[in-house]
Parts: sequence; C-alpha cells; structure tokens
Amino acid sequence: MSKLSAVVRVAGIAALLGLGACTAPPWTLNKSTHEITLRWYSDTTPDAAAYQVAALHCGSWGKSAELASTLKDGSDQVANYRCR
Repeated sequence: MSKLSAVVRVAGIAALLGLGACTAPPWTLNKSTHEITLRWYSDTTPDAAAYQVAALHCGSWGKSAELASTLKDGSDQVANYRCR
C-alpha cells in the first residue's frame, strides 16, 4: 500500500466518523435565533446532552438556553429551549 493510498483511506474513515457524529442524538427539529427544539431517547441520551446542544446554539447568539417545555412519551422526549 502506498503512502498516498494510506492517507486517502485514513481521510475517508475520518470523514465517515465525522458524518456519524453529526447524526447523534439529540436531533434538531427546529431552530431559530430565539429557540431550538430537540428530540432524543431518554433511555440512551441524558437530558444534559440536550441542554448542552441548546446552550451551544443559544450561546452562538450571545444568549443562554432556558427550558421552555418538554414532552415525554415513553423514552421519546422532545424539548423546546428559548434563547434569552
């Protein structure tokens, strides 16, 4: 295996891993400068992970995240955070 093909192979694997990380829960259902709505399975993803995503989103606008509402059906959870 040549050095170039090894580099290409490693870059391809890194790209696939990066794409996989983008689809990890919590998933964004809706977002704007004023709020973000997230969905996740509470039996596999902690609520703190959703808050962290909301805090990063709102922080990008110079605001903090505040939980506005939450809906839970079994392990399926949807939460709306307001950016204040």
